[in-house]
Amino acid sequence: MDRGRRTVVEVRCDLHRELRKLALLNDVRIYELTNAVLEEFLRDPEKAKAAVKRLRVKAHPF
Repeated sequence: MDRGRRTVVEVRCDLHRELRKLALLNDVRIYELTNAVLEEFLRDPEKAKAAVKRLRVKAHPF
């Protein structure tokens, strides 16, 4: 894994608030927690594909 490569994402205020609670108000811990959540989610390729499909349907409802 290339730890030097980073992607910046915008997090909804409500999600950020919940992450801060879980990470004990420390921005470094938020970064670690967010990565752990993403890693866990991406372990199940079918779950990830279903989420992408839901987003596509939501963005283009035709």
